[in-house]
Amino acid sequence: MPEQSEREGRSDGRSVEPPGLRLTGVTTVIDDSPVLHRLGLDVPAGEITVLMGPSGAGKTTLVRHLVGLLEPDRGTVEVGGRNVWEASPAGLREIRNGMGVLLGGSSLFDSSLFSSMTAFENLEYSLKHHGVGEAERDRRAMARLQEMALDDVAAQRPEAMPAHARRRLGLARALVTDSPALILDDIDVCLDAAHSHRILAALASWRERTHGTLLLTTHNIGLARELGDHLAILANGRIIATGSAAELLNGVETNEQFDHRFQISDFLGPPRIEDVRADDETSRRGLRVTFDPAMVRAAAIGIVVVTLVVMTLTLAHLI
Repeated sequence: MPEQSEREGRSDGRSVEPPGLRLTGVTTVIDDSPVLHRLGLDVPAGEITVLMGPSGAGKTTLVRHLVGLLEPDRGTVEVGGRNVWEASPAGLREIRNGMGVLLGGSSLFDSSLFSSMTAFENLEYSLKHHGVGEAERDRRAMARLQEMALDDVAAQRPEAMPAHARRRLGLARALVTDSPALILDDIDVCLDAAHSHRILAALASWRERTHGTLLLTTHNIGLARELGDHLAILANGRIIATGSAAELLNGVETNEQFDHRFQISDFLGPPRIEDVRADDETSRRGLRVTFDPAMVRAAAIGIVVVTLVVMTLTLAHLI
């Protein structure tokens, strides 16, 4: 089978075992504003996890932590059990070489494309970097371009292409190495009506070839339901729900229904810089038992609400 030979024909010697991805206790502050606070997320090896949440919730920040582009202020980030931010430069290169990555955004730089290279050369370069032979490079590069309906612009540079074509080229570049882990941020830009079926088919083909680990971020409810083995909801700097995509999105068809189910239910509110500083102070004092200030506030509100309900029922009974 041709697709199977793609997987077995690599000459780089890398293991094809899919890695699990894990973030534990991650806190990130950018420009004195907390973006993530005590975030935890497990992405199971060999499965598809979809990450959803409102714009600005921190999805791209989370992805940049995983691929070694942005170090969190606190917490650990692991790929295949290896701490990304404690790895040596050589170790970090090895971790990155095991990933296919599409960064968020539609610009040339955000799509991780080389503007000085043609579409074909962008894909061939990635394969050459991974030690794939010339004949195999040519075949696989053209196969991925054809998947994305880009074979007719193989000789063009990205700057000559419309934004949606550049985005599909960025996706093709992420797929071409058949890495055991695939991280796709803001894939919605690729999903125009004319090409969405191609994107879904390409992801299915990648999964069949590699049986790899896939983490993708999206706002597309239908895509999350169709692709996701698992779903994680990110809001206000934390993961507020995880589980089966089919179960969590059952009955959710519109963005308004999604917002009502997940964002409104996150009554803890956005992370505050005061809470992050409180964590830092606790850490400096060496205390081992800590409490999330947001959780404490939520618990206090819950106690007050319950108390008022009990008092109301008691008074009604007495009357």
